[in-house]
Amino acid sequence: MPCGAARSLTVNALALEIAEWGRGDARPLLLLLHSLAAHLHWWDWTAPLWAPGHHVVALDFRGHGGSAHADPPAYGFDAHASDAAAVLSALSPGPVVLIGHSMGAFVGALVAARYPERVEALVMADMLSGWTAEQAAAAERQAGRPPADFVTREAAGARFRLQPPETTATPEMLRHLGETGSKETAPGVWRLAFDRAVFRHPPVDPWPFLPDIRCPTLVIHGEGSRIMDRAAAERVAAAIPRASVATLPGAFHHLALDAPGDFAAAIDEWMTTL
Repeated sequence: MPCGAARSLTVNALALEIAEWGRGDARPLLLLLHSLAAHLHWWDWTAPLWAPGHHVVALDFRGHGGSAHADPPAYGFDAHASDAAAVLSALSPGPVVLIGHSMGAFVGALVAARYPERVEALVMADMLSGWTAEQAAAAERQAGRPPADFVTREAAGARFRLQPPETTATPEMLRHLGETGSKETAPGVWRLAFDRAVFRHPPVDPWPFLPDIRCPTLVIHGEGSRIMDRAAAERVAAAIPRASVATLPGAFHHLALDAPGDFAAAIDEWMTTL
């Protein structure tokens, strides 16, 4: 699977990995933000579709993928939003389009609310909009689990699974995500690269800042998603002054994996209306 051109940026005293596609002088820049415990290669199937007409950048959040882990751990949404805003300042002199999935949608929305001059438009894809005690307990269990060790990168890729598990992604796509999301921590020991402390984030509560988002916003969800159904998408969009809703047929939570072409096309069509 061809990937974007990788490089590192140092922001907020951390080295963060990015990947780039397309024309570096094209405007507006599209910044792609991945979900919790994921990495920038989640965008490897959609970013090339936008590349002919855009400068496309995918970011590994701190503690994820090729980016540095925070020491001591600091993985709150405020920290992720500050990092994303700093990356925007480093890459683009003008406003950008933010496209975020799940946690990336939450962070993108926070950036749009706090730095309105930097965001021309926002896509919020299948974002969780509430937080229960049961979800908090599950996140703590994930944070406390020991990492799994594999003898090769390929072995890590072969065992990789999504959470939530519903998907139409092919086994080859999952293997690619597992391999690109792993690193060798000792000779012959491979692990998924993310810091398990990323699960210890604050409660998910976007409602205080959603009304502060002033840019055009697309709230898009998977038809079969159990993270954001149509009713939840409409509630989120109703809280944002200039928002619309789209449903991606046949997709679950992982929109950019389940239907990358349709996902990119839906966003392209929406961007023509801006």
